[in-house]
Amino acid sequence: MTLFDPLPDTNTAASSTPADQPLIDQAPPVGMTPPTLLAREAAEGRRGAAWRLLHGIMANDPEAVTSVAALDDDRLAHHLLEFIALGTWAGKPFVLPGPLRSAYARTSLRTLFLPGSGMPSGRAEHVLQAAAHDARPAMRENAIHILGLIGDITTTPTLIEALNDSTQSVRLQAAKALGRVGNPAAVPALLRTLRDADEQLGSQIFSTLVHLGSPAVPALIRESTSGSAWIRWHCVRALGEICDYRALPVLVRALHDSDHSVAWMAAKSLARYGKMCLKPVLHVLIDTEMTPWLVETASYVLHDLYVRDAKLKPYLLPVIQSMHGVAYRIATPQAAGKALNALDEAGL
Repeated sequence: MTLFDPLPDTNTAASSTPADQPLIDQAPPVGMTPPTLLAREAAEGRRGAAWRLLHGIMANDPEAVTSVAALDDDRLAHHLLEFIALGTWAGKPFVLPGPLRSAYARTSLRTLFLPGSGMPSGRAEHVLQAAAHDARPAMRENAIHILGLIGDITTTPTLIEALNDSTQSVRLQAAKALGRVGNPAAVPALLRTLRDADEQLGSQIFSTLVHLGSPAVPALIRESTSGSAWIRWHCVRALGEICDYRALPVLVRALHDSDHSVAWMAAKSLARYGKMCLKPVLHVLIDTEMTPWLVETASYVLHDLYVRDAKLKPYLLPVIQSMHGVAYRIATPQAAGKALNALDEAGL
């Protein structure tokens, strides 16, 4: 059988092709059929009509795009998503010429689901929401991806549900989509998913949390005391990237976290705050029992501060030297107190 609807033979070579051999790069002629008729026939599953319609869309024919928008039939949108995800049309093989099989073609066709770019928003979201629960992972993955591109906050529950999908690629798309939607209500779900995430998914969740920005800070602060060092590490790292002043006490406390990797991430995160973190770090050296880890992490932060601002070096270098002395447990709080008073007097 051929991979298109029956068409009159226009090519002698094509007509000699065995009936059961796929026509890999051959295509039916485009013809003069109005795009509105092609859209209706494509919705019914006619692959020949679908080929002509897709050709018109990729050729930037306004009538072809308009016909997709005008057709009141969810089947066309469903078949289109199926083609993007699986390369089939209405569940049947659909082999097209190279240009229509490219990544660019799939990206262009996804645009038809976006507001103002093709089909009505209500139809697009209805079809995509249904496809997010399709039995085929590729359909779910593409539906979630496009919902993220649309960015409608009302899709947040569907995207959160997809964080628990059985397929890794769907979970990754859900985490990415939630960042695009920008609903801070998703933060608790993202952090729950992070607990059992592998490195790839964990990295995507981190990027999403940073993209959400300040609205994610309260939840990140709450989770920064988690019993899981993996969670604390990601929270501290995200708080450093977001650089919200509310996170300073959390990051300063984490300088002496029980997990060495969390403590070092706190030091690197605090360095992003510049002089904002100076007084809180000196206060923790005054009020907290000194430990070898606190010596390392606090030294890193103070050294970074005076490297960035040479005026601070005369005040901070003695504190660092005291932390590396034999009697550092006694000397450090005293040196930090002197530095804090001297900085106040100097207006720094």
